[in-house]
Amino acid sequence: LNQLGRAQGWIDMELDKHGLEQDSATGKALADTYYNVIISSDLKRAVQTRDRIIKHLKHVPDVAYTDKTFREIFFGYFEGLDSEANWRMIAQQHGYQDHDDIIRHESLRSGRDMMHEMDPTGQAESYEEVVARWRRGIKTLLSKANDGDRVLLVTHGTFIRTIADALGVDTVGNFPTNAGVTTIKVSEKGAKMVEYNRKFHK
Repeated sequence: LNQLGRAQGWIDMELDKHGLEQDSATGKALADTYYNVIISSDLKRAVQTRDRIIKHLKHVPDVAYTDKTFREIFFGYFEGLDSEANWRMIAQQHGYQDHDDIIRHESLRSGRDMMHEMDPTGQAESYEEVVARWRRGIKTLLSKANDGDRVLLVTHGTFIRTIADALGVDTVGNFPTNAGVTTIKVSEKGAKMVEYNRKFHK
C-alpha cells in the first residue's frame, strides 16, 4: 500500500521483502539492548516488525503483547484512498496546495483536524483524539511498569509523528522512517523526547 501511495491507517497488509529487511537491520542494531517489556500495535504489520526485531535480541523479555491503543491513526473515509489526492483535496479547500503546505503555514494539528472535519463519516481521528489515545496507553503502561523499565513499543509512522509534534519536535518534512527508532522518557509527570527517528538501514 505504501508503494501504491494509499492511506494506510487501520487498513492492514503484510510487509514486503524490503520492509522485512528494514526490520531485521533495526533488530540487529538493537540486539544488545535490554528491554523489560515489548509492546506492539495489534495491526499485523506492527506485529511482524516486533517479531522480526525480537528474533535478533540477545535478551527477550517475558512480557510481550499487543495493544490496539497504539494503532496507526484512523483516517476514516480516506482509508485506502490515494494519500496525495486526499491531501490535495483537503488542502485546496483551505487555500493550500498539499499536506506539507498546511503544516508549513499552520501546523500538523491543523492538517489532522482538517481531515477530521472533512470526513463525511466523521470517523477520521482528530489531533487531540490521537494524543489522548497515546496518553491513555502510556497511563496504562506506567501503571504496570517499574521505575527504570525500558519498553520497546512498535507502532506506526503517522502516530509517531503526531506524538513527536505534541512533544515539540519540528515535523515539517520530517516523517519517521520505516523501522526507525524514537526514544521517549515517560513518567507520572509527563513525557520528554530523547531522540527522534534514528535510522539503522538504507
